[in-house]
Amino acid sequence: MLLKLCKQLNTVDFPAAGILSKASCDLYRIVLIEDPKTWTEAQSYCREKYMDLATVQNDEDRAKLKEAANTVNFQSVAWIGFYRVIWRWSYQNTPISYEMWLPGDPDMPDADEACVVQTSGEWGDRDCTDQYGFFCQTGKKL
Repeated sequence: MLLKLCKQLNTVDFPAAGILSKASCDLYRIVLIEDPKTWTEAQSYCREKYMDLATVQNDEDRAKLKEAANTVNFQSVAWIGFYRVIWRWSYQNTPISYEMWLPGDPDMPDADEACVVQTSGEWGDRDCTDQYGFFCQTGKKL
């Protein structure tokens, strides 16, 4: 059934269940959790309940996060799986290949600002101990 659906459709949106991506033809979900947590708590939650914090590798991925937020009229900021030791994605410690920073970010001298939120489709660095909602992903994506 999934293979047949993949052949018929480009992209199908399932606001409650996730997104079907024809590019990989893997069902994966982007889930917005509005319960505020620190970045580390959000990462643990996503790894326990889903797969990891959301990874954004291109404009299409960024649009999917924005769409998930718009579906529930979420107007705040939310953690994504981007962090700094050197900038990496939480999922499999993946190196970055795509960035969409807010003007003035990252404002690096503050060593506590080592985690990233998405707001209106762009990214800002924040103190990892701040509490925000967050985006989780599940299924094969990379």
